[in-house]
Amino acid sequence: MFAPRRWAKAFIISMGADAEEAFGILVILLRWVNKLPGAVFGTASAAQLKTLIGKAGARAGAAGTESFECACGFAALLVKRNLLRHSASVISEIRKLLDSGNGIVHATLESASSVFVPEDELTSIIRERTGANEVRLEKKIRPELVGGYRLRIGDKIIDASVLARLKQIENEMKNAVIETVNREKGEMNG
Repeated sequence: MFAPRRWAKAFIISMGADAEEAFGILVILLRWVNKLPGAVFGTASAAQLKTLIGKAGARAGAAGTESFECACGFAALLVKRNLLRHSASVISEIRKLLDSGNGIVHATLESASSVFVPEDELTSIIRERTGANEVRLEKKIRPELVGGYRLRIGDKIIDASVLARLKQIENEMKNAVIETVNREKGEMNG
């Protein structure tokens, strides 16, 4: 099973202080490498990769730098291991880890319909409660929530949706039925 977070951590550790710069280069490189015939399936030749990466480096203005060389090696490793199809998830995880290191929190507000909460008020509350320097808020419409909202802040979830409440009621009813059946069995056997 592919673990994009593990690859992202490896990238950041190997880049050290140059991780942010190398990340920008990696994003450009992977756009180019994804266009290379055979790269997605790990069948691109070393010559094709070298040519493509050289073009991408020239375009990024980073050819010859240590960050560029490391980003090239990382992109080539994804191709060699036939993992290029996972590059978007690796890029996403690297961005999250870099942001976390810079005190940036990602939050997602999901609701059944448009929520009329002032965005700056919500981000201010999140910033205050998390101690973040910056909050990047994404809003999503999820009709299946029926009503209410679900707020994801990093790995934490605040679920105040009607769907969550309905599931809670369903579980409570199931437990009540099980208790009743068990009680009645006990009375019949006793």
